[in-house]
Amino acid sequence: MKRFLVYPMTRVIAVTGGKGGVGKTTVTANLGAALNEFGQRTLVIDTNLTTPNLGFHLGVPLYPKTLHDVLRGEADVDEAMYVHPSGLKVIPAGISMSDLKNTKPDKLQKAVADAADGHDVVFLDCAAGLGREAVAGLKAADELLIVTNPQLPAVTDALKTIKLAEELGVGITGVVLNRVRGHSSELSSADIESLLGHPIIASIPEDNTVHDSLAAKTPITAYAPSSKSAVEMKRLAAKIGGIEWQPPTKGGPAMSIFERIFSFLKI
Repeated sequence: MKRFLVYPMTRVIAVTGGKGGVGKTTVTANLGAALNEFGQRTLVIDTNLTTPNLGFHLGVPLYPKTLHDVLRGEADVDEAMYVHPSGLKVIPAGISMSDLKNTKPDKLQKAVADAADGHDVVFLDCAAGLGREAVAGLKAADELLIVTNPQLPAVTDALKTIKLAEELGVGITGVVLNRVRGHSSELSSADIESLLGHPIIASIPEDNTVHDSLAAKTPITAYAPSSKSAVEMKRLAAKIGGIEWQPPTKGGPAMSIFERIFSFLKI
């Protein structure tokens, strides 16, 4: 595993899946928000320079300054860093075609290192595939969180990304199995772990509530905290942050035997 870039206390985690459409941006935004709720100083950066979507997920696609400005040398990282109403910090990428002009992906590593100061965890929403952008995102990270779906094409592309990350010396945090429907056509968790050679650390179900939260431009953990996807996202955030957490029981926190007795006696 590589050494941390500049700030030893900051974890820089690339989030990608090799294949587009597996839900990596949704996982990045919601995982970042969930970890922020746990009190971790969390920053998410959209390093998908040609097809960025993180800003849309967090409700403000247009920003005065973006990562593209930073990579062109026209802004400092602090100028391109914004705070979502949830408290999560975000550095978006520009969505205009003109933003691509004179953008230098090779400067991404320094930009991420500069942005990492003062944060516990930085998530990079990386470009799909194995191209220049994807490689730049991996080089800027110390760890990789691989997002995939339980279908063979997605898992095959995920394996290619894992191999690339290993060649670059990037540690593998684990595999997030996203949009699980439970259909018989899906690969089993055991088969996926066998193919990828790394454990599945979260299994997030297909959930229409996630689509509703995207329309509301609100992280799922705030929009529908008791939904299955929100609970799994919080569980994943706790695992990554090394935080002890148990999902709340229905009807609120469980009462102790004494509280139940006192409640029964109306004391």
